[in-house]
Amino acid sequence: MNIIIAGAGEVGYHLAKHLSNENHDITVVDTNNEPLERVDSVMDVLTITGSSTSIATLNKAHCDKADLVVAVTSSEAINVTTAILAKKLGAKKTIARVENAEYVTDLNHELFEQIGIDHLVYPEELAAFELVKLKFKELLLLILLSLRKVSYL
Repeated sequence: MNIIIAGAGEVGYHLAKHLSNENHDITVVDTNNEPLERVDSVMDVLTITGSSTSIATLNKAHCDKADLVVAVTSSEAINVTTAILAKKLGAKKTIARVENAEYVTDLNHELFEQIGIDHLVYPEELAAFELVKLKFKELLLLILLSLRKVSYL
């Protein structure tokens, strides 16, 4: 897949690392050279210095050929704008990281799809979900162990 990641901070860095390890073609865009140098030093990805809200920058990243554009900067406004522009420029799918829990409700899902954002990611909700999964696994393991002990009686 041809994937563009807007934002080379911690989330963008780790996302690029995981996806490049899966042999995807990755382009990372950021306004700051320093995080791009960090990405470039350890990964085989294309890095572009520029704003992901710039049409020229998105064109330079070949947004029209992107299977996926993921906007994970620290700014919700930049992420939403990037995803909308990317979709209008031809990206097949877009994902934007947001800070507003209201945006990720089922009621608002269709609205964001209509403006060009396929998925919204709200990190706090994802973290809570992962914690619940961990707790569920722990409880399931305890139940299985208790059943095993009972079966030996």
